[in-house]
Amino acid sequence: MNKGLPRNNKEGLIYGFIICALSCMFMATINIAIGMGGFSKESMIITLKCIPFLFIIALLLENFIVGKIAEKAVEKFSSHTDSFNAKILFRILFTVIGMSLIMTIIGGLFGSGFVEVIKHFPIAWPRNFCMVLFWEILVAQPIARKVMRMMHKDDPEDDNDSINAVVSN
Repeated sequence: MNKGLPRNNKEGLIYGFIICALSCMFMATINIAIGMGGFSKESMIITLKCIPFLFIIALLLENFIVGKIAEKAVEKFSSHTDSFNAKILFRILFTVIGMSLIMTIIGGLFGSGFVEVIKHFPIAWPRNFCMVLFWEILVAQPIARKVMRMMHKDDPEDDNDSINAVVSN
């Protein structure tokens, strides 16, 4: 069993909470600053006010809608011969596609209204997709996995898995 991944619902919630919190903070900060013409004290204050709402929305969307669709997409587009890492990357890709689409619309509605969302969507969504994809792969996922490894460091179950893997080879 991989020490860097959640093993039960409680750990899954912690793992998702970490990734969602980091991604919401990053994306809200960037998008609000872009919308306000750059980073400023005012943009940071607005960001801090918006993050709790955006975080709750993103957490609910990921857990109840996008995450389930992403899992089905991974099953459809991967095979049993694909590596663990390939399946993880597929999961990240499909989740980021869905979340960046939805959150680009929701974030835009928070900031500027429906007409502006439609007008700026062709530029905003690809930018958000690229930013959050790299953020997930390079920052959010590694931090969440590090937390999981810390939670599992004293787990004797992993020692047995290591011994079984050596014996079976």
